[in-house]
Amino acid sequence: MTESVAVPPAPTFPKVRQVALAAPLKWLGQGWRDLWRQPAASLFYGIAIAVTGAVILGVTADLPYLFAAAITGFLLVAPMLLAGLYELSRRYLANEPASVFDSMVAWKRNPSALISFGLLSILAGTAWQVLSVVIVAVFYKGRPLGPVGMMIEVLINPAHYLMFFIYVSAGGLLAAVVFALSVVSMPMLVDRRCDLLCALATSLNAVAENPLPLAFWALIIMLLTGFGFATALVGLVLVMPWLGHASFHAYKDLVE
Repeated sequence: MTESVAVPPAPTFPKVRQVALAAPLKWLGQGWRDLWRQPAASLFYGIAIAVTGAVILGVTADLPYLFAAAITGFLLVAPMLLAGLYELSRRYLANEPASVFDSMVAWKRNPSALISFGLLSILAGTAWQVLSVVIVAVFYKGRPLGPVGMMIEVLINPAHYLMFFIYVSAGGLLAAVVFALSVVSMPMLVDRRCDLLCALATSLNAVAENPLPLAFWALIIMLLTGFGFATALVGLVLVMPWLGHASFHAYKDLVE
């Protein structure tokens, strides 16, 4: 006589919506309005992120093998730095008190999952740093140069085009994976009680259901962040809060 074994039910994840290709423009508009509801609170995070970026670049300024990776690696951990901005937007929608001090309790809403996401982001950033060093060490055959000089040399010298292609391809692939995993998950973890697996799976489902709108969203994020770096990080003071608020509205639009 065989005993029946109870099979645990498959996990259920929140449903995701399909959005229009132009939806990212709506998210930018909503984020812009949130930014100016309490500009001091939002710009506080922008300043903190810009200072963090400046410190990272300052530490790697004399390390050409790490300088370019520090710029791109900074983007991999950026979602973790925006939790307070997600909390501000959540509070605006819920008509709750919303000050910079209120936003700092975002981590208390779902601590274990948020900490796990933070560790995952740090792991991704560290992996990219290591991979970047390996690619440069193996493929760069030019004379020793400073960080900026090496970047220019790689861009203008055809002898380094293979390295450039490998570097950009590897970085782009990792960035795409991180984007797919984080575009919904981090604001979702701030907004509701769920575990990390649920948030990551929902983020992947959102990308699978909306490949073109979210590719457009990724392009906007890349262009605005690039502007922030092109202005010696000063532009990040405005760009990062704007994108943080907009990202929360993207999540609310994508996830039921």
